[in-house]
Amino acid sequence: MSRIGIFCFFIIASMGAPFAVAADMLVDDVPIPADARVEVPLEVSETLSRFSGAWVGSWGDRLHHILIVEDISASGEAHVVYAVGNNGVKGVWRRLEATVSGNALTIDDTFNATYVLTPADSLRATYRRGDAVGQATLSRIALTELMLPGAHVAWATPSEFLDTRLQEGGKPIRLEVVIKKPSGSGPFPLLVFNHGSTGRGTDSNLFTATYASPQIADFFVEKGWIVAFPQRRGRGKSDGLYDEGFAPDRAQGYSCDSGRSLPGADRALDDIKAAVDALRQRSDVAAGRILIGGISRGGVLAIAYAGMHPEQVLGVLNFVGGWMGEGCSTAAEINGALFQRGGKFGRPTLWLYGQHDRYYSIEHSRSNFDVFKKAGGNGEFFEYAVPGGIGHALLAYPNLWSGDVERYLTVIGALRAQ
Repeated sequence: MSRIGIFCFFIIASMGAPFAVAADMLVDDVPIPADARVEVPLEVSETLSRFSGAWVGSWGDRLHHILIVEDISASGEAHVVYAVGNNGVKGVWRRLEATVSGNALTIDDTFNATYVLTPADSLRATYRRGDAVGQATLSRIALTELMLPGAHVAWATPSEFLDTRLQEGGKPIRLEVVIKKPSGSGPFPLLVFNHGSTGRGTDSNLFTATYASPQIADFFVEKGWIVAFPQRRGRGKSDGLYDEGFAPDRAQGYSCDSGRSLPGADRALDDIKAAVDALRQRSDVAAGRILIGGISRGGVLAIAYAGMHPEQVLGVLNFVGGWMGEGCSTAAEINGALFQRGGKFGRPTLWLYGQHDRYYSIEHSRSNFDVFKKAGGNGEFFEYAVPGGIGHALLAYPNLWSGDVERYLTVIGALRAQ
């Protein structure tokens, strides 16, 4: 079973059987109760009332999800319909109790799901059950519209395409990108945030998932940044072949052979360069140096890219960065070689890691940081105790890292002013 399939199984299994209080109706492939309704008492505050209604999105951009907040009391007690479907599994729904405190709605049942209301009137959702962690961004939809026969639902994160200089087989390559930005025409300072791998690289179904971090988007858009999440070749809806260091038999996934792995990283860096060049041509992007970041493989790529193109980059955010996990005996050699490239950047960088990361231990990551510094790199390394001991999921917990990122932005802001 694929990683997405396992995640879907966890969600479906954790919900149990739906309550038999109403006949199902289907919205695409997601069942909801036919008697779903929304009631907002007059005494409920404006903040609480903003949660009321229907919301749609997808866990991991794969498993369709509907949340209907049917009613909320003045004390923050809510009744919701939680429904999921798609990805080869039979959809289910349940009516559950939830609580609203501040800008967050929380379901605490056999699983935990938290929905944070953003300034853009969307819900940033995080699902947890054991080791399973999922993320989604939900948008509001009128319940009457949702329940119309053949309702059109925008499940996926909206994206667009970048025309690039890349070519394969003599054909031009377009790269998919998710753009989040403040209201207005700008121009805004640019953050380019890069995605990671697909686990072991053995499940091609994961290649087509479009990556965007709602935590990063919300944090930076609120501070006036335009945030771009480019999908490298063959990832998401981007053109081309996904070929970032695979074994000769691609079914075996990513190769531990540095002779195959490092050229795959070079290909990824070329994709990032093409995306950055295209993004800097946009009228809503401010001139000048950019901020670059990423998670996992995207983190090490951000560090390496800054060292290769210091004239373009103001600062770097490296979340749990690394190219090959420690399951490969060559991990130190491969990761060290890429982090060493970042040493030529010179300006401050930020390294953010979680304890008990299944791919990169803190000891391994600190060793990579030492290699980076010996190559002339400048930065700070922070480690965090991530809830549940899932260190690689650090990005999902902005309460842990937001303060350090705030301080870092102050530092690079001073550099920008010089």
